Amino acid sequence: MNEQQGSRPSGATWVPAWTIVVLVLAAVLREGTERGNQSWILAIGAGALGLLLTGLITAATDRGIALAHRLAAVVGCSYWMTLVAYSGWSLTRTVAVLVGAGALFILEAIFAPAVAVAQVVQQQTVTPVVHQEQTDEEAAWQALLRRLAKAPITVRGVRPWADAPQDGMQVHIDLPEGLTVKKLSDSTLADDVAGAVKLPQGCVVRILDADHQGAAILDVMLRDCLADERLISEPTTAASIYDEMDVATTPRGEPMTVCLREKGMIVGGTTGSGKTTLLHRIIMRLARCIDALIWVIDPNGGGVAGPWLTPFARGEVDTPTIDWVAEDEVEAAVMCAIAIAIAKDRKTNRFSMRRKRQANTTVLPVDKDMPAIVIITDEGGEIRQAIGLLAALVDQYIARIAQIGRAEGVRVIQSVLRGTSDLLEKSLRAVQGIRVCLRMDEEGEYDHVLGKNPGRVRLLHKGSAFIYRTDRDYRPVLGRTVNVDIASIERHAIATAHLRPKLDDRGKLIASRVTLADVLDGRDPNDAKFAPLLGIPVIDDVLAGVAYENRWKRKAAMLAQLRDEDLPEDDEPGPSRPAPTPTSIAKPGSALDRLARGAGVAADAKPTAQATQQEPAKPVIPSQQQPEPPAVQQPTAPDDVDAVAEALLSDAHMAVDAEPVRPRIDAPTASAELVPASAGQAPNTRQSILLVVHDEHPTMLTATQIRTAIFQRWGVDVSKQRVGELLGKLVEQGELVRDETRPNGPYYGLAD
Repeated sequence: MNEQQGSRPSGATWVPAWTIVVLVLAAVLREGTERGNQSWILAIGAGALGLLLTGLITAATDRGIALAHRLAAVVGCSYWMTLVAYSGWSLTRTVAVLVGAGALFILEAIFAPAVAVAQVVQQQTVTPVVHQEQTDEEAAWQALLRRLAKAPITVRGVRPWADAPQDGMQVHIDLPEGLTVKKLSDSTLADDVAGAVKLPQGCVVRILDADHQGAAILDVMLRDCLADERLISEPTTAASIYDEMDVATTPRGEPMTVCLREKGMIVGGTTGSGKTTLLHRIIMRLARCIDALIWVIDPNGGGVAGPWLTPFARGEVDTPTIDWVAEDEVEAAVMCAIAIAIAKDRKTNRFSMRRKRQANTTVLPVDKDMPAIVIITDEGGEIRQAIGLLAALVDQYIARIAQIGRAEGVRVIQSVLRGTSDLLEKSLRAVQGIRVCLRMDEEGEYDHVLGKNPGRVRLLHKGSAFIYRTDRDYRPVLGRTVNVDIASIERHAIATAHLRPKLDDRGKLIASRVTLADVLDGRDPNDAKFAPLLGIPVIDDVLAGVAYENRWKRKAAMLAQLRDEDLPEDDEPGPSRPAPTPTSIAKPGSALDRLARGAGVAADAKPTAQATQQEPAKPVIPSQQQPEPPAVQQPTAPDDVDAVAEALLSDAHMAVDAEPVRPRIDAPTASAELVPASAGQAPNTRQSILLVVHDEHPTMLTATQIRTAIFQRWGVDVSKQRVGELLGKLVEQGELVRDETRPNGPYYGLAD
């Protein structure tokens, strides 16, 4: 059978013919009546028959909307014929029938117009019976699919892969009515087929589109083709962010391509899954783009950015591959605030509007003169879990950039260590059209990162991943990323240095106008609680309007380490980030204040009259001199709360309720190593680590926990990279032990 396009004429076409029939029938009935017959009675019968035929014809031609006026016309014609047959002709009756015909013509043209219809035409040739052409293999596949899908699927052919016949095959099928490729993809058919034919571990079945929507292709992998490692082979010629780039390859070797100008990306993967390697691969492609700047937020001490910056640190190139690196939440907050300011400005400034008009588009065209900004976050969940206002702001800023920055060329590529809601919000995932999920520890994490169930295939190899492009794929596709080695990174950074663009002058101007209030998301920077921010280099540069211009001056220590210039072990800690300030409003020196501070919590007490009469703190601004030391408060009579606190601290109470004191175990090193520095001076980083680990013995700590403890005790923010280096040296020297068997490790503790 075949369908051809035809047409159905308007009902108005038949009005003149039916009018002539009515006139002729009336004349015949009138002549019979004049001869003495009762012919006029037949007009009534003709009217009844006309009503029946009209209803049937209207229903058959699907003209239900015209049924009302057609039945009225039949009744009117029947009455008119009966009147003429009984009483004879007159001018009035003739004019009446013609007017009625004209009105019927207009109604038919309106309510029963001509329409196009699909006509089914019988083909001259008869399709041969399917089962007579099927091979035994095709018949076996058809029986299997019909049993698993519970639908009359027809197998049209089974063909091996053209490029690797031994590695897989394609099963071409016709789908019955009501079954589509999307419905098959959303079902468990692919997993059921893989289990039914007993495919080896790592092999998958994909459901692909065929030539038309009534057919599909089952792509069956017979060998674990992803076991073959693929090395990076990226040219060093100029490219554009508008070009498609491959992030992985399918088992057949087909590239999985994406466009980073159109979509943001999420990369998820547990430790050792190949997540950082994939980020290197993405940076390697972006390094060729003459119209894209690379900014990196890396709380791991620059671990992702480091290899790309090594040639720049050594002076081998003048332009770094990565335009800006943020190693902590303070610099990350400044970076994100500047990115948001640039994105908002590009929406309305005249240069951007002119570009959009010239290109006749609402999406800003980017090029080397106004490059896109791609912000890459490595393990962005660490920032989300960090304690403090700035960390929370960075998390909010990243989501905001992903939502508002697409049209203006400010994109986000975020990586997460776990597929959980505390590290990745659904609202952020929803605006990221490219989702890559490498190996995870729990099955449910794949669904959270991808937003779709990828199936039950295990990822057996480092770099294996599910890739889901929301605008192309029905379900996540299994693939494997390429391996990127350090030597290739450094060679590529040198070869592509001349291709790197610079931030446009308008962007630099906007960056210089970003204030501390912008970094704090509108909060008053003169608030006393933000005073500890002053003195941090990046904050001082924000206040001076040179946060972007001085970005590499602030990285002098990082660049020195990349040049293999080791910092001394007993280096003094670098600039500290704002320490958490106590919020207790108990009277300084009171029992309540001592009790609260000893417990590490803020006391919930009403301020005393004297406290409320104190002069408020003056606003802190950069030009302000150092504030005078606060005056010593006069002792006041203890209130009820203070009396309770005094009782809790009494010798009698402590003797009864005090917990047994844990005996201190001397560290393996000399005792002098663990003696804190003089009052008011923080110990060096090495001593800080030993003190923290010693005080928590026998509990073992991770590097992050050690960093947090150092910050809480001394208000010093030591980079994760520096802590990791010193922990490694202390393990080599036998002072600490490392446990890598526990999850979320490694853990460090005192050596026995």
